[in-house]
Amino acid sequence: MSGRPSARRSRTVPAAALAAVLALLLAPGAAARAAQSGEESRRTLSALMKIPAEPPAVRVEIASRQTEDGLIVEDLSWESLDGQRASAIVIRPAAGGRRPAIIALHGTGGSRESMTTAAFGPGDWTRPGDDKPHRRMLGWARELARRGYVTLALTQRGLDRRAPPDTNDQAKDLLVRGRTLMGAIVHEIRQAVTYLEQREDVERDRIGVTGMSFGGITAFYTWAVDGRVAAAASICGGVGSIDVLLRQGRPSYHGFYWWIPDIVTRGDQAAFAAALAPRPLMLWAPQSDIGMPKAGVDRFVEHVRPAYARAGADANFVVHQPAGEHEFTPAAFDAMARFFGTALARR
Repeated sequence: MSGRPSARRSRTVPAAALAAVLALLLAPGAAARAAQSGEESRRTLSALMKIPAEPPAVRVEIASRQTEDGLIVEDLSWESLDGQRASAIVIRPAAGGRRPAIIALHGTGGSRESMTTAAFGPGDWTRPGDDKPHRRMLGWARELARRGYVTLALTQRGLDRRAPPDTNDQAKDLLVRGRTLMGAIVHEIRQAVTYLEQREDVERDRIGVTGMSFGGITAFYTWAVDGRVAAAASICGGVGSIDVLLRQGRPSYHGFYWWIPDIVTRGDQAAFAAALAPRPLMLWAPQSDIGMPKAGVDRFVEHVRPAYARAGADANFVVHQPAGEHEFTPAAFDAMARFFGTALARR
């Protein structure tokens, strides 16, 4: 809608009714109460991100397949939106049988390669175009495969060898065309879900998604719009309250891709998460994380935890708020692995 006055005859809203609506909207916790539930919530968020609510199709091409130390490693890619080509590495145990699957999403400076190194743990990594290495968690998608999962490590749009153009330039280009880069990124991750559902070695009702930083927020929104995702773990993903971040945090920390127009008017992040209880969700949110103030996470928990309690699923909502900053630590990995060990367990 353009927002211009209609040419049709307007109707007067009774003053008492208007006052009641305003009182509801301005009351504490109104955003969470106003949120839709279930499928309606997913469709609302999909519309805000300017992507279809229905699962996307995908045609994957496998470039190579090899066995490494008891694991089968596949190099694959598929066509996505705007002529982009998504690239991923799938790793699974060589032993047969159907297994739960986890989509692994890196942060800025990472890639599918950094998540699938043979070495696991904090280490030095040099991204394309840089002269010096930086420290990050390496090999964690491969480590999940060692622990029995089928893992898909995806290089996200606008990062690593998928730039330039970088995420800021892509986001601006899409915004003036009535679209969002967050939606385009989530679309690719949902294509990965579609592909995993098609694989004979994956239990299609046991697909999780997780990521760090950039990957943490895209994991959260993928979980929020796609009911096929059984569980999500966001590590330093900036999940909390966008409203609190704008008032108390460092909004300049997040690039243009992070911002979804109109989302706060529809309930902020907590409203969408609460509507999806009891689906398992984990947050790793250090108290000094630059991506989201502790107060923002606290507000998120305040609104979401009661929804899980009402659903009789308190254990499905897991929030860690350790001392620390914006970092993928071994403790964060261990917490994520424990979470999926329960959330993706066969019922």
